[in-house]
Amino acid sequence: MQKPVIMMVVVGVLIAVGIILSFYGSQVITEGLSQKEELVASAGLLEVSSDIDVTTASIGVFVIQVQNFKEGSIHAKIFDPLGAEIVSTIVDRESFEQRFDVTTSGTYKLLVENTGQEQTQVIAVIGPMPDTSKISFGITGFYILIIGLIGIVGVGIYSIRNRRKKTS
Repeated sequence: MQKPVIMMVVVGVLIAVGIILSFYGSQVITEGLSQKEELVASAGLLEVSSDIDVTTASIGVFVIQVQNFKEGSIHAKIFDPLGAEIVSTIVDRESFEQRFDVTTSGTYKLLVENTGQEQTQVIAVIGPMPDTSKISFGITGFYILIIGLIGIVGVGIYSIRNRRKKTS
């Protein structure tokens, strides 16, 4: 087999492994999180809850993604299992993420309120913060994919230079 063909096979394998690791990594990261997507009317609410065990996670996370984002129109609140409000914030960008302390085991609630004049598509996620090994798994796949894409460019340049040498 010629050298460029072997190099393309290696690059193809790198890209395939990168895609698989990235996809599987995102599945692993989101497996413990509760998610809800809804069209929230003006003055409407979206509620998502998640059971979080303090023995397995001391930090929780919530994520809110808003289509047709308008400044100051989306408010988020987190309630602990006892019903006490532990976080209250205004969502200041289209994709918003914030962490919170988990002090007791139980059901934590995320309440998203649309105070704007128009209905808005909202995706809300809450749950325990994924550990670093799960996050690094997805990031590793991304880097392998990037290396594979750079490899395609390298193999292309190598092949073009070899053809020029053979023709001269």
